[in-house]
Amino acid sequence: MSLSLLDLEHQLDMLLVRPRVTAETSAALLIMATRWSEAVWAAAEAAGPLELGKAEVQRGLEVAHHPVFVCGAHRSGTTLVRDLLDSHPALAVLPSEGTFFTNFERHLERLRPDGWLPFLGREWLRRLANPIHQHPYWLLGRSSQDRSSYVTFARSLMAWWPLARERVGCGASSWPLVAVALAYGHCTGGFSAGSNLLLWAEKTPTNERFLDRLRTEFPDARLIHVVRHPFAVYASHKQAAQEAGERFREARRVVQDLVLSYRVAAEHSRRGPANDYLLIRYEDLLDSTRSTVDGLAAFLRIEPLPILMQPTVAGLPAASNSSFIIGAAPGRIHPAVQRRWADTLTHSDREHLATAVGDAAASLGYDLTPVAPWRARLLRLATRATSRFP
Repeated sequence: MSLSLLDLEHQLDMLLVRPRVTAETSAALLIMATRWSEAVWAAAEAAGPLELGKAEVQRGLEVAHHPVFVCGAHRSGTTLVRDLLDSHPALAVLPSEGTFFTNFERHLERLRPDGWLPFLGREWLRRLANPIHQHPYWLLGRSSQDRSSYVTFARSLMAWWPLARERVGCGASSWPLVAVALAYGHCTGGFSAGSNLLLWAEKTPTNERFLDRLRTEFPDARLIHVVRHPFAVYASHKQAAQEAGERFREARRVVQDLVLSYRVAAEHSRRGPANDYLLIRYEDLLDSTRSTVDGLAAFLRIEPLPILMQPTVAGLPAASNSSFIIGAAPGRIHPAVQRRWADTLTHSDREHLATAVGDAAASLGYDLTPVAPWRARLLRLATRATSRFP
């Protein structure tokens, strides 16, 4: 590997401030990450796609048709579920959000088809170096003079891309995400005869609005829907804005996402148990971790190994699952401190939330103190006037 590529990696690493990237470094970080990913992609193009064996291709394409999609409103606990699945040998779990229907699909529509691969390739290289703007970084390890796992990933993606397009794309518009998953699985667990990989997994918040598309494109998919108490979700968003020194401007979107998510969950609950859909309440995962994880393993038909109790990202200890606990040790599940979020919410916040999502949340077992009908009508009128909530 060229020294210039090593130098770019070192400069990018210097901007990955531990434990979390700050607003002050984000602009410079984006510029450097773009330069680094472009250099890695150019090196991969010069080397050409990896050569895949016939048995590898067959095994990889079998896995391609068996995805696991983790979804739920933002800050509902989807990351913790993803992190618990991360190190299981039967799963190739993407370490960053897939965001195909929620993001990439729109970007690809604006590009010529021959620009899709380099666009997604460089984007995923940046995600492998810095998946969620906090530790752990460099999920494929650091490069050396002789070898870069990031160049290998890019070459693997180049190899799997036409196979995913031809063998998966006939029925799935999201085949580019499958190509990314196959490339990642190839670089981590591999698809050799001795590989244990059976499924690939990704998490994308709000993907529950696309469940019909996911079922159509992947008839053998497994869908995991995570929900959480609306007060905790809202408080987590609000606290994140406060910690960043910003005003909380996303109240309307947060509530809209919660209403939609709860409605989807309630509808599936009314239908009864399904082979392809599992609802997990975040509170149950924290309070009854073992039984919830065992149920998750049974749903996915994988062995309930002890590693399912340890949150990791690409095998590295994951950051705390709670935004309300500061300085928590990574790689552990941190039970919620009862009502730790209470101080973040005002009385007005609670009334507005109860009015907007109370009925939907109640159907999932979340008991919000009801607002008097006359008061609820006033709040709805005020909401329409201020556009605070939907």
